[in-house]
Amino acid sequence: MKFKTKLITTLVMACLFSPLASAMTQAEKIEDINKMLEGNPAIIDSLHESLAMYIAQQSKYEQTLADNHDYMYNNPNHPWFGAENPKLTIVVLTDFSCPWCKKLDPVLMQLLEEHPDDLKVINIYVPLKEGSNPANSATFALRVWKESPEKFNKISETLLSKPGVHNSRSIMKVAKANDAEKYVSTVQETQDMVAKNYQLFTDLGVRGTPAMLIDGQLLPGYLPYEKLAPMVEAKIAEKSGK
Repeated sequence: MKFKTKLITTLVMACLFSPLASAMTQAEKIEDINKMLEGNPAIIDSLHESLAMYIAQQSKYEQTLADNHDYMYNNPNHPWFGAENPKLTIVVLTDFSCPWCKKLDPVLMQLLEEHPDDLKVINIYVPLKEGSNPANSATFALRVWKESPEKFNKISETLLSKPGVHNSRSIMKVAKANDAEKYVSTVQETQDMVAKNYQLFTDLGVRGTPAMLIDGQLLPGYLPYEKLAPMVEAKIAEKSGK
């Protein structure tokens, strides 16, 4: 019975919020939901709780976006690529030790090449997989970006190219190869920034990396070029008034 209640609640929630239901009018959705509830009154309490939770989460998500807008979009300490004054900006919550982040990066680079005047990508590093070590790939990369930006692209590419999770040894190897050992030692500023990145990640309700913010919409997980490109092109066209 508990499984059935959960299943029907999920179906009702899907009817309310799924893009698949976008073809239905609001009146049709309400009628459909009423029929489900009339036939399954046992789910009403569960559905009410789920809706209340969803609304609270959505409210927190929107407030987090508003409170952190400048931190995400106007912060020169976040590495960014592409157009200085873009039509569309993609904010990426990413991790040098995440295999799906490593797969997403070349997809984003390809899109930047195709839309050099219209697209910007901002990386917000959340080193989830490297534990509590303060000298992680994120703090290293952020110091390089701020103090030796001419080295950043090469170092970023090398960090992304390593399979698996980074550790102190792999980070130092990258640093030595690029004459950047002094940036492996952390400073409070970068530690505070990574901590804030993690708090932002948590407040947005993200459960893993990568995750992209595109025009206020959160897209969790990896998307291949074939799926991401049409979305990006549609947003750019929309903002260009086409």
